[in-house]
Amino acid sequence: MRVSLRFHLAIAAAKVTSFALKLAGRTGEHLPGVVAHAIDPKILDHIPKPARVVFISGTNGKTTTTNLLSDVLADNGVAHISNRSGANIVNGIETAFLKNATLTGRQRIPVAIMELDEVSYRTVMPYVEPEISLVTNLYGDTFTRSADPAYIFDIMSTLTPAGSKVVLNADDLISCRIAPQAADKVYYSIAQLPDDTDGPQGIVCDLTACPDCGGALEYDWCHLRHLGRAHCTACGLTNPEPDYLVTRIDRDAHTFTVSERCRPDAPEYEYHFGAYSVANIYNLLCVVVAAREFGLTPQQIARSLERLSLPEQRFVEREVAGKRIVTIASKGENATANSVAFDAIRKELGAKDVVIMISDNHMAEVPEDTEYIGWYWQADFEYFKDPCIRHLFVYGCTADDILLRMRMAGIDPSIISIVDNPMEIVELVDFDEVDGVFFAHGTTTVEIAHGVADKLVEKAQGAELSASADRVAEDAAAEAVRGTAGCAATEPNHAESDACEGASDVVIELLYPEYGNQGGDNGNAMILRQSLPDATFIETRYGDEPYFAHGVPSLIVMSSMPEMQQENVIKALMPYRDRLAELVEAGVPMFFSGTAGEVLGKEIVNPDGSVVEALGILDMVTRRCEPQRFRDVNLGVFDPGDGMKPFEVVGYKVQFTQMEGDNAGCCFCENEIGFGLNEHTKLEGFRKNNLIATWMLGPVLPLNPDLTAWLLKQATGDSCRPAYEKESRACYERRLTEFRIPGVGMHV
Repeated sequence: MRVSLRFHLAIAAAKVTSFALKLAGRTGEHLPGVVAHAIDPKILDHIPKPARVVFISGTNGKTTTTNLLSDVLADNGVAHISNRSGANIVNGIETAFLKNATLTGRQRIPVAIMELDEVSYRTVMPYVEPEISLVTNLYGDTFTRSADPAYIFDIMSTLTPAGSKVVLNADDLISCRIAPQAADKVYYSIAQLPDDTDGPQGIVCDLTACPDCGGALEYDWCHLRHLGRAHCTACGLTNPEPDYLVTRIDRDAHTFTVSERCRPDAPEYEYHFGAYSVANIYNLLCVVVAAREFGLTPQQIARSLERLSLPEQRFVEREVAGKRIVTIASKGENATANSVAFDAIRKELGAKDVVIMISDNHMAEVPEDTEYIGWYWQADFEYFKDPCIRHLFVYGCTADDILLRMRMAGIDPSIISIVDNPMEIVELVDFDEVDGVFFAHGTTTVEIAHGVADKLVEKAQGAELSASADRVAEDAAAEAVRGTAGCAATEPNHAESDACEGASDVVIELLYPEYGNQGGDNGNAMILRQSLPDATFIETRYGDEPYFAHGVPSLIVMSSMPEMQQENVIKALMPYRDRLAELVEAGVPMFFSGTAGEVLGKEIVNPDGSVVEALGILDMVTRRCEPQRFRDVNLGVFDPGDGMKPFEVVGYKVQFTQMEGDNAGCCFCENEIGFGLNEHTKLEGFRKNNLIATWMLGPVLPLNPDLTAWLLKQATGDSCRPAYEKESRACYERRLTEFRIPGVGMHV
């Protein structure tokens, strides 16, 4: 390829930048690439690549897998470059290649082992064809950036080069379908384990329906969240047969056995692991498969894994005076990663205090940034409803949201404390009452968590522990019961019950809840269930006949969903659209949030110009604008009518769409802050009789107690208050203030 003077200037500038950073004692894993890219925007296309490139991507585990694979190769004398510090977007990839290049651009070391961010497939894969592209898994991730797994799947699947060898997780029915254009596929899997579950784990699953046709899935087993074996009852989709299969795990010997079914006679090889978890076995299996496909022998890999171990930065344990102090880091705004950490804490033996530091610390430092907290409603705080947990300490700028979520999880409020200063925790922990303190923290709060942990170590070292500590340990040994050993069960304090009573004749229909859980929108159904414990909730799933087809629900609710599932829902509801329109005209209360409202319009127009006919109940056209992402905060006024006083509503906008339609006389609310149907209007959503269609997320109902109270009245005919109104109102009042800060927006 003939390159310009600009290309050579870009390389020189990157070299100078790297040298300056080195003198300053900084790593600068992105900056040289940023500088070079500014000079030559096509630097990644122009620069020669190492002869052998391995990319590792996926929602969870890619950093751990990349770093350990790099260690294994280095241990076997394979010189290579790597972005092991996590610089996995385009500028980080550029920086790695530029540092390895001569002034003419020639690569010095011919091998690169690189972590690659999933969204960055757009900016990297068109210019780099890796020899091996390994994907760990796909889960819901940072909603404001990554939307949903289906969206990320489309990016990765479309842009994976056809000539790459693609290594995929056969246990993940989402990611195992990536890149049909690639002829060379390798699959890895873990066989059924004794402690597998018979279905997905967690309150929200990323794979509740067939990713091909939307049909119902039947699971044979699950290892971790939705990873396992399943099949579609409609189209028959099932997991591919693995080329590499973990057939045995010996937890006592710390070994796992891999059968290489891609080779004659399926030879088996044994490998070492350190700390056991299914997630760690998956990471190690990825390392084994990638190294084998790269060309290392099983013996070389096994010897290296005996000497090496998984990085421990995310799990740090210290034991002092018989007390354990453990910090567990999780990827921020990632419900799956945090739920796995919560579950790990729950399963630890003995009485414990738990410190929750998952708020993004960056938000506290930048007033104009607000964290989208919808992911809290997808994380399994229910795991903390455990008799072994004596106290829960919550620190961070969204602590009130976490408190509300924990109340919704049924956790006794008497054991929850919000702390303004993290060092208060050191004074509040009583080592006479617990066997350990466990931290669940994010990547932006790691220094705070470790600082508090250090002080707790000092406290434990100097403490005069009472005899009650010995009693707790003796009880634990005597009872020998899973994670509740030595823990006395306590009942939550329900003295402050806000739930409405006497709604036994109320019927609430939840349309397609298996789809409608995007961005934490499942929280809307959660608060309705707890506010109306005596009501009947009917979940209409894909393939079911809706209850409203023949009955009259008290309330119909549908929540935000991915684009593919929107189209499935439209097909499912099309035979009933006249009935649905009839109920709208009759004034039946309905609440459609996020993308759910788009199915009610006339049509949905795709970026390529193709059109999806919608139900036609609202006079509106939706335009999908992928990959453009629209993010905003909303604060508007809703006028309920009937002599009731208008009130303010708060929420977030995170969407790919803009709507066109006349809602001047029928909007949901008029915004003071944030855009409405589109970026050119302040009129948000639609109200048609008692139908509300809003594009606000949050989830809206838990964060807006007045709106929830109004909706409950429409459904029941009586005035009643939402569950946990005190906690909900605290979050609401904070946002009324926060959203009025000039220039406020969502940090991504």
